[in-house]
Amino acid sequence: MELNRRDFLKGALATSALAASGAALAGCAPAQGAGSASSSEAKDQGELLTADNYQERKWSFEIPPEPVADDDIAETITHDIVIVGAGMAGLCTAVSAAEKGADVVVFSASTKPISRGGSNHAIGSKIQKEFGIDYTPETAAHVVKMEQTAGSYFMDKKKWERWINHSAESIDWTIDHMEARGLHCCLEPGYTDPTGVLTVPPASHNFWNEDQPFGALFGAPLEAQAYADIFTEDFGGEIHYQTVGQYLIRDDNNTGRVSAVVAQREDGTYVKYVANKAVVLATGDFSKNPDMMAKYSPWAWENFRDTLTVGDVDYDVELGYSGLMPGDGHKMGLWVGAAWQKTFPVPPMINGGCAGPSHDVISNFWGLNMDIHGERYQNENTNFSYGAISVLQLPEKTAFGVWDTAYAYTRDSWEQFGCSVGYTNGIMPLSPEELIAKWDKSVEEGSNSIGNGSTYYKADTIEELVEQMEGIDKEQALKTIERYNQYAENHLDEEYFVDPSILYPISTPPFYATKTVGATFLTVCGGLRTNEKMQVCAADDTPIEGLYCTGIMTGDFYANTYNFVMPGQNLGAVCGTLSYLLGRDLAQL
Repeated sequence: MELNRRDFLKGALATSALAASGAALAGCAPAQGAGSASSSEAKDQGELLTADNYQERKWSFEIPPEPVADDDIAETITHDIVIVGAGMAGLCTAVSAAEKGADVVVFSASTKPISRGGSNHAIGSKIQKEFGIDYTPETAAHVVKMEQTAGSYFMDKKKWERWINHSAESIDWTIDHMEARGLHCCLEPGYTDPTGVLTVPPASHNFWNEDQPFGALFGAPLEAQAYADIFTEDFGGEIHYQTVGQYLIRDDNNTGRVSAVVAQREDGTYVKYVANKAVVLATGDFSKNPDMMAKYSPWAWENFRDTLTVGDVDYDVELGYSGLMPGDGHKMGLWVGAAWQKTFPVPPMINGGCAGPSHDVISNFWGLNMDIHGERYQNENTNFSYGAISVLQLPEKTAFGVWDTAYAYTRDSWEQFGCSVGYTNGIMPLSPEELIAKWDKSVEEGSNSIGNGSTYYKADTIEELVEQMEGIDKEQALKTIERYNQYAENHLDEEYFVDPSILYPISTPPFYATKTVGATFLTVCGGLRTNEKMQVCAADDTPIEGLYCTGIMTGDFYANTYNFVMPGQNLGAVCGTLSYLLGRDLAQL
């Protein structure tokens, strides 16, 4: 049934309040500015937040827009399934559903298929079997447990179970489709942790071609375009670009089935997409929305608010580090009674760590890390995402790394970020001499463009090196390096207990150092409360009939932070396997 303006606003306002009450520890409203009411006056006016009233306060994004008058709807388009968003998740869902005979239409705010990065984590794929990599749901159990422990078990393990047990089926399906469109698949290097905690075998699949051989960072747009071509050319589907969703229509005074989406085209006209069976939201994150960031991801907002930009949204953005999407789908869901995810806050996807000799974006430095006081601050054997969190906790968010030339010779070769298995063009490991040459190049250029742009230094003596390290307590830094060298000579780190197998002295010139400030932010991971069938749920966990979501806006798949221990988890899980399964499920409605 159609809603009139009064019924829509009445129902939407009531349900947005319900959704707000379901967000545990939701953030508070903006603080009073200069010239605002005094504390006593504010208390009298009910403006001060308390444990009793904070859930009743509303943010701007919780207020729905006025419905578009029927006379202003230029066109009504009807299909069984309407997918909002032409990113990896939306297009994967569309292809999966269409090849099973479903009637699907996709519309998107972007001008083209859009995605970013390129790594797709999978467990038990045919390419892993081809190269003898023993990675199955059974052998991956220790990695999964470590990841869920890192997330404090906040995440929805049912969704994880569906991903893990259908991952091989999904990625093999993807490989077949991509190869039919001229894309090749390869595996990125795994990671060996001497303590065994963070170890994971080669599991990140990416797709590349001769025009774009670096699939690890730039393969996802190729993959999204291939999905779009398959959907339109092989199955006759339609994708309507430059069409921005405005709000959902939910029947029975905003209590029944979600039956349509109203959207606005580039020319300003409105179109109603009627869904006979399902509306799927796949609109990306909300990092471009400062109010949503402040409420749902306050830690990330406080750490990155100076680098995030607001205002005009580029719906075609790929690897952008100043905010991606404005939360269109999240807001539309909240307005019709969707609850927010149970896990708080929504975790960020960040990386950086203290830059060091490994010279890529996967491994953190196995050596000596110091803060501005010249003191160590962690066990340096960690990955680049956990290392980034450590940096953000430091004074002035500043870290220094120090190592020597001999470090390059602690391995016979150094794997690079990219592909190491099944890559015919070959990203070859670096020799020790080649690794040193990369350090020297970074010193000459003044910084390393990978990650968050750390400054590199080089000197013939440790004293000269420390003298170059601007902002550090030089006297204490020299003492720390001397003490660290003694630990290395004794094969026992008495402070942080770095594994002795990677505890190397800093004693062979020339010496190298870095200065790293802050970390790199890409996105936030989560949003609407979603069950394992990808149905959007209300505050009592009951599914809202006809409404689904997928991709990075899926609630409760991640917790604490996106840590890259299972690299490619986002594209591989919520944008890949769970979207693939959703398409199959929708085709059977």
